[in-house]
Amino acid sequence: MGALMRILKMVLPLALVCLVAAACSSDNDDSTPPAAATTAVPQPTEATEVAATPAPDPTDATVVLTDGQRDLADALFTAIHEDDTMQDEYRPFTIPEDQVRCLADGLAGVLSDDRLVELGISGSSVAAFYRERGILALGDTYAITEDEISEMVDRAVECVDWRWVLTKGFEAEGVPGEQARCIASEISDDGIRAMAMSVVIAESENDLGIGPEEVQAASQACFDVREMLYQTFVQDGLSEESARCVADGLSDEFVAMMLGAQEPESDEEIAEMFGELSALQNRCLTPEELEAMGGFDSGSGGPAAVQSFGSGPCPPADGSGPTVLDFDGLQPLCLDPAKQYTAVFDTTAGEMRISLDMFNTPITANNFAVLARYHYYDGTLLFRTDPSIGIIQGGAPHTNSPSDPGPGYTIPDEGFGFTYEPGQIVMARTGAPNSASAQFFFAVNENTALLNSQGTYVVFGQMDADSLAVAEAILASHVDQPDNPLGGGPEPPVTVNSVTIEEIG
Repeated sequence: MGALMRILKMVLPLALVCLVAAACSSDNDDSTPPAAATTAVPQPTEATEVAATPAPDPTDATVVLTDGQRDLADALFTAIHEDDTMQDEYRPFTIPEDQVRCLADGLAGVLSDDRLVELGISGSSVAAFYRERGILALGDTYAITEDEISEMVDRAVECVDWRWVLTKGFEAEGVPGEQARCIASEISDDGIRAMAMSVVIAESENDLGIGPEEVQAASQACFDVREMLYQTFVQDGLSEESARCVADGLSDEFVAMMLGAQEPESDEEIAEMFGELSALQNRCLTPEELEAMGGFDSGSGGPAAVQSFGSGPCPPADGSGPTVLDFDGLQPLCLDPAKQYTAVFDTTAGEMRISLDMFNTPITANNFAVLARYHYYDGTLLFRTDPSIGIIQGGAPHTNSPSDPGPGYTIPDEGFGFTYEPGQIVMARTGAPNSASAQFFFAVNENTALLNSQGTYVVFGQMDADSLAVAEAILASHVDQPDNPLGGGPEPPVTVNSVTIEEIG
């Protein structure tokens, strides 16, 4: 089931990435975690060039600027159009030069010379601000009035064909041209204005300022989701018959949930959604396909109905419950898949904060969080460091060793073909499918890429830069230990005092 969920989410890349910011910015057992095949969105059969809507001709409405305004306009133009510090991967397309010039002149023309002095805005200050943050968002730095903001947004909307920008950005993300144009055309004028606002004036918590409900509605109007799923399943190695069986077997309610147009109303409904995927996987895939996806029990002679969540009460979210190390079965679903959570490791070497991935790996992230709320990891050691593959391993409260018996159950794998990069938290497991339970490891440096040839260790979170610095220091304290079957550990030993789970937002 986990592999199907990962593919489903990879084939629906409908949350807006920061397209204009990209176009406009600068810069349990031995985990001896001993390559990844990534799933691509179906590409258009023919490359379709999207023509930009001509911007207003500067000669038709000449903008006369003072010297101060011209200095600012030139700095804005350079920042948006001529920044050569970006790598190609961050500039999938270039906004036409006449539109950028119109935008730069229009923004600069809103403010008089006296106002520029009052606000402390100059070409050099904007250039420095841009070099530091890589975005415009002028209102985040300068005390621009509401009237000035409104006029700047008006000029941004007049000068730049934002729907063309959206279309090119979607295409750069792999969305077929016709569907990319369709989504962009479905965005309302208010949505386009919000997009211009987020780029020019202030960053938004929504991607480019466009409300998620509007993006979802546009996506639903433009995508044949089941056909895209079918094509992607085939690309990922399923037979045409199996791929069609899964794509056509998804209920309308499930498709609506995947698009975000319909929210699950309860934990039971979420569990039913996972159950639906499990049933489809076991009904539609061949034994060989199931085994390849980690959902086949070779000892049973047939497909295994992999259970995702257990039943029973959840531990108190505030951590006030008792310490429990041994369980009768899988943990219940206690986190909301629609929300974001951070696992905070308080260790004797410093604090590490890790954002849990409830979107791609809800079973794994939920299992870790529930164990943490039962204080499963409190007082445990980070018992293994291995610089050769760049990892730190922990999560063994009974023995503080790889031979720890675990919590009394194992969880299903959520996919395969993972790649490993610094800052990730990853589940340890044996070579057998569905054998992870509680032990984890941190990927700390580039050497973790040596594990890509296996790709079976499930990545379920990412730490921030400050936390990665703590992890790097722990790995740097590695010493060989003859009595450690995995080679060595940190010196002095590092204890996990506690792991708490914070709900974000």
